[in-house]
Amino acid sequence: MIKGSEIRKPDYPIEAILLDRWSPRAMSGEEISEEELMRLFEAARWAPSSFNAQQWRALYARRGTEHWQTFFDLLVDANKAWAKNAAVLVVFISRKFFDHNDEPSVTHSYDTGAAWENFALQGFHQGLV
Repeated sequence: MIKGSEIRKPDYPIEAILLDRWSPRAMSGEEISEEELMRLFEAARWAPSSFNAQQWRALYARRGTEHWQTFFDLLVDANKAWAKNAAVLVVFISRKFFDHNDEPSVTHSYDTGAAWENFALQGFHQGLV
């Protein structure tokens, strides 16, 4: 596996995990265990969010299941080429209103992005990408 830090150089020193996590645009086709997958979602759960509301939800489909094609069809053609061998496709969504007061959550997208980043860094740490 090529480490991002071997080919990317930051302008200022940052932690290696931020450089090494990158998207090589290729999936091995190997299955991922339920335990490995749940570790990714657990990492996402610990992301910061406004009012600790965790406005995000993650939906997923494993390759070979009834929902795989639905998820796959959401991808643009350029991403289909490399994602076709992924063990799991995941979509993060977010609620635009808080549950506790039904007020607009202006940070829902930002908070969901933080959850995705935790998910991605955990996946890198587990050696999945």
